[in-house]
Order: sequence, then structure tokens, then C-alpha cells
Amino acid sequence: MRVIIAGAGEVGRGVAAALRGERRGVALIDPDPNAISESQSLDCLLVTGSALSRESLIRAGISDAEIIVFATNDDHVNILGCAFAKRVYSEKVADRTASGLITIANIRDSRIIDPTRGAGPLQNWARTNFEVSPSKEVVNQLISGLVAPSLADIIPLGENAWIVQSTVTSASPIVGMTADESTEAGIDDPDYPRIIAIKGRGGKGRIVSGSEIIQEGDMLVFVTGSTKFFGEIARFVGDSSSDMPEKPSVAIFGATDFGSSLASYYLEMGSSVVIIEPDLDAANSIVGSRIGINKRLDVIHGDPQDEDLLRELAIEDHDIAIATLGDDNLNISISMRAFDKGVSRTGLILKDRALVEAIQRIGLRPVSKRRVAIKSVLKAIHMHVPGLYEPIPRIPSLVTMTAEISAEGSLLGKEIHQVQSTIDAHLVMVERPDSSGEMSAIPDSEVGPLQSGDRIYLVLEIDDVGDVENSLRS
Repeated sequence: MRVIIAGAGEVGRGVAAALRGERRGVALIDPDPNAISESQSLDCLLVTGSALSRESLIRAGISDAEIIVFATNDDHVNILGCAFAKRVYSEKVADRTASGLITIANIRDSRIIDPTRGAGPLQNWARTNFEVSPSKEVVNQLISGLVAPSLADIIPLGENAWIVQSTVTSASPIVGMTADESTEAGIDDPDYPRIIAIKGRGGKGRIVSGSEIIQEGDMLVFVTGSTKFFGEIARFVGDSSSDMPEKPSVAIFGATDFGSSLASYYLEMGSSVVIIEPDLDAANSIVGSRIGINKRLDVIHGDPQDEDLLRELAIEDHDIAIATLGDDNLNISISMRAFDKGVSRTGLILKDRALVEAIQRIGLRPVSKRRVAIKSVLKAIHMHVPGLYEPIPRIPSLVTMTAEISAEGSLLGKEIHQVQSTIDAHLVMVERPDSSGEMSAIPDSEVGPLQSGDRIYLVLEIDDVGDVENSLRS
């Protein structure tokens, strides 16, 4: 697979690095020589020029490309670029419909693709095959991470599974046990956490065989089918994690799209929510929105760093505080202040993905929009296999994938051990639809031969992705 990426910024370079890890052919286009210079280590074709230039697209190899990703800093260029790339591709290969080229547009402003307020769906008119706007996933990651803030990474994997990653401390009760022994208490519960990967101090992450001896300092990767087990995972690694209140009180700093989505989620839970917004027009916009009539929502126009305002709000009595403003430094400052005042579940949205781990070490729960955008683009690139694609945080050599078993697929009727030997990946969970169509995990002992409609969860080495996708497509 050959992929062209327009935009050698943080998102474009992140996508290129992941694809090179999969041994894909990649070309990067950017008009900024500095951005091109920073991409030299990626071992891909670098083209200095505009993505809206025939010459640049031809130099990047548009006639041989299967996918082009527009990840520039301008949403309008990303949308227009999809149509332009299809035009140039059709001219070069004499394919009027450009059916051989998949276009992906990264859209930072989610309002553009909103079907009621914006121009969505773009596929109807803009010749985009996929538009990536990671707003929903940013919100989902924040919500999941705040359930158990002591854990390092919590990544939603579809609707019914989560990848959880954290480091074993000296207080862990499973030090000295094997990976299998540590979680054998839940052998009959398919949602119970199981260890799927491990990374020792200074070592390379790897898929577990089950016989590994857990040691202090190991980074463990779990898969679980329920958020109710986050506390159990925290106990495994030796972290303290208090239970989330059923209806937490929430303070949200910023009446942004992210802030509105978070407020909507917690209001539906029955929580009381207060939004603090420094811009009067933005505050009024929330008041006049669908959630503005909710009696459990207060919207306050004021400075989020005003000590008198925080004292009046009694911020220390809130269970959750989240900063969603557009300035990384401001979000960090607000979150640290709320955390220092006793709000243990404090989250924030960042642009710079390099800040995530540093901010996490001081006890906050950050989510980087750019990191999520990279993962969202990678998911779109792998869309030709029905299911999800999710890199494992902090272990770049491993990814997780889900796949649906079809009536015509080669995996139909195979058992777990046969699947693993056929596609060279570790199968960690199987979900099966019940009589009403609801998907639920089933114990390994009850899986038997795979059935049409089953959903399988896999963990694999990143350089095996291409081979596994070919197996799943057959």
C-alpha cells in the first residue's frame, strides 16, 4: 500500500511514522522546508510544495497511490484537496471516477461536518471517502480516563472493550506471579481483565504467552469488557483508585464543543454540571443550546483562574474538573489549580502530544487532540477491514484490531487456536450477538467454532498488520 500525506506537521508525521512501522510506502508533502527537514528521519519520500499543486502530487507518486491523507492546518485545504487529488489521479491513470484512490480529510473544526450546522456529510459533495474529526474520541477518552485516574492509559476499543495500561508498583499483589496466574480469578467472566502485553524496564513490549513473571516496574497492558473492573486493574498494579460516584458533580472550564459534549454526557448521567467560560458570546451560546434548559446545568461567564470565583464555586467539592479551552498552557494552569484544591479527577485537553506523559506524571488526565487525530487517521486508513484499529500507547510495536466474522470469511467455523495460527495474531476476546442483536463477550471455554456475526479482538505486532489484514479480507 502506498500512502501520500499532505501536511508534515505533528499529525502528518505521526501517521507517517506509524505507516513506516507497518512497512508501507509513504510520501509526505509540505510547503514548509522546516517541516520537511523535521521529517528526514522517517525514511519516506519528502516533497517540498503545495498539496494543491499537480507537480507536487505527481512527484509524490499520485498515480501509484492507494490512499491520500490531507492533514494540513487548514480544514478548507483538506476538503478541497480530496477533490483535487482525485482529479489529478483520474488524469494520470485514465480512471474517470478515481475509484482506485481513497481520500481522507482531517477536519479540526467539527462544526464543518455537522449535518445540521455545517456542510456534512462531505461524502455527498466533496469527494472525501473519509473525514476524520476526532472530537468524539477525545471526549470518550477523557470520560474513560477519569473513571480511574491513577491508571496510565485507558483507551476505548469499540463500545464494549477497553485497553488499560499501567506500571506495576511495589504495592502490587501480583508481583512474582505469572501473567496467567494474576488474573485467573476471573477465568469464567469474559469481561474480567486479562493481561495481553508486557514491557519490562528498558525492554521492548511484547505479547504475553502467560508464563511471564510479573515484576515491579513492568508496564502491563490489559483488555477488559467493563469499566467496573478499572478499580481491579488499579489494585493489580498497586495503585489506589477510589470509586467514581454514581452522579459526580462536574466543573467544566470552557464552553467549547468539547465542553458541550462533556456536559451533555454527565447531565445524562444525572450529574450536576457547571461550565465556566471567559467569553460572553460562547457562554450565551451554551445557554441557548439544547442542554441549556437542563436545571442541573449552570453556565457562568467569568475568568477560570479567578480565585474568588473558584472559592464561590467551592471547586474543591467537585468530583471532576475538566479544562477544554483552546490554550494548552491555560488548560494546564487551570487543571493544576483544581488538582491542588483537592479535585482528584482532573482532566484537560491538549494540542501538543509531547506534553501528555509529563502532565500525566503530576496526577492529571490529559488527552491530546493531535494524538487522537493520528489514531483516527490510521483507523480510516485501515477501514477496508471491517472493525477498529488501535495502536497500544507507549508500546509502538504493538496494535490492537477488531474484525467481524462474515458468512463468506475464511475464519468462519475456526476455533481460537486455529485463528491464532492462521492469521499470526493473538485473539484476546470474542463477542457474540444475542437473540436481540446485542453484542456481549463470551468465555473462551464457550466460544467453540466462530460464527457469522462474531466480533474478534486481536493484538499483534505492527509489522504483521498487512498480512493480518489480508487474512481477514480473504
